[in-house]
Amino acid sequence: MTKKEEYLYKALKDSIVSLPSRTRILTVREIMRKYSLSQGIVDKVLRALKDEKLIVCFVGDGMYTTGGEDASALLVKKKNVAIIVPDYPSSQFHMLANNLQNIAENDGFSYRTIYVHQETNLKEYLRPSEFDAAVILPKKMPVDKEDIMFVKTLSFPVVFLEANTEIINIDSVGTDDEYCGALAANHLISSGHRKIAVLNPEPAIPVVQNRISGFIKQAKLSGIEDTVIYDCNTQFGESASAKAYNKIEEVIKGGKLDFTGLFVLSDSPALGVIRILLDHKIGIPSDLSIIGCDNIPESAFFSPALTTVDRRLDKWAEIAFQTVKKRLAGDTSPVKHISTVPDLIIRESTGAAGHSRKKESRMAS
Repeated sequence: MTKKEEYLYKALKDSIVSLPSRTRILTVREIMRKYSLSQGIVDKVLRALKDEKLIVCFVGDGMYTTGGEDASALLVKKKNVAIIVPDYPSSQFHMLANNLQNIAENDGFSYRTIYVHQETNLKEYLRPSEFDAAVILPKKMPVDKEDIMFVKTLSFPVVFLEANTEIINIDSVGTDDEYCGALAANHLISSGHRKIAVLNPEPAIPVVQNRISGFIKQAKLSGIEDTVIYDCNTQFGESASAKAYNKIEEVIKGGKLDFTGLFVLSDSPALGVIRILLDHKIGIPSDLSIIGCDNIPESAFFSPALTTVDRRLDKWAEIAFQTVKKRLAGDTSPVKHISTVPDLIIRESTGAAGHSRKKESRMAS
């Protein structure tokens, strides 16, 4: 070897032996750029590393470390899964994408995360020749007919998230959103709140409507007939947090904050609501108890920490990939929709209903 080849060989080998098996390494061009060396030198060094069985190459999928394993065992190409999520600024979507990516890696899949804009069709992003399966969080609800028709043409397993697609013969995973609403209502009511309200900062989609329905039904079972519903009339692409902030500001300025318990249908907007309430010297939870939905990571670290309904998005990811694995293994059982059971996470933003002189004087002013 020349000095340049020896230099590159040592640098790559030291890096490779420190990595676990099946770790993707840099491409030829990336190595050329990083070390400012010609393709001929890089190719020669990579051949030497392959001969030593330190790396293995998959055509069209890059090079991976062997970690001392038999290279022939690694030549079975990983199944490639498309993880498709909306291109929308949402902590919930980000959390779900991370859950899906982690499960994919743990289950031995390769994957590509595709962010889809609301105005585009799945067929523009999902090329059947590139993937062995797909897990899809729809960009909007109900799912576009064009997207459904396209998915029905695919020859590999597909699992939809959130949308119940069992009726159209596609596997799906979601949460019982009526139960989410019922959990929120029951928590507020059992804490003594009788004047309760719902704030919807999300676009009017079925899962959101189900949360509202579950909340109202539970309230009625407890003898509360006059639940107030505030709808922010949010459109797809608009900031739900900004819409929620503006709506509550309007309620405060209009002197209509006459409830003691509020269910905000998603966590990020709920955190914004807490912010504006505190700015107006409204105590949380002494004056107003707030409960959110989704249990995004930020909800635990806000002050006060947000009580929320956890829809178990981690379970969505687990179930989706369990379904993908079974279908890839030849399972031909009837498709089904699996609903996860939500959990109530009680933190600092809710408390027992109390009498607040300060709040009464504010309402009168």
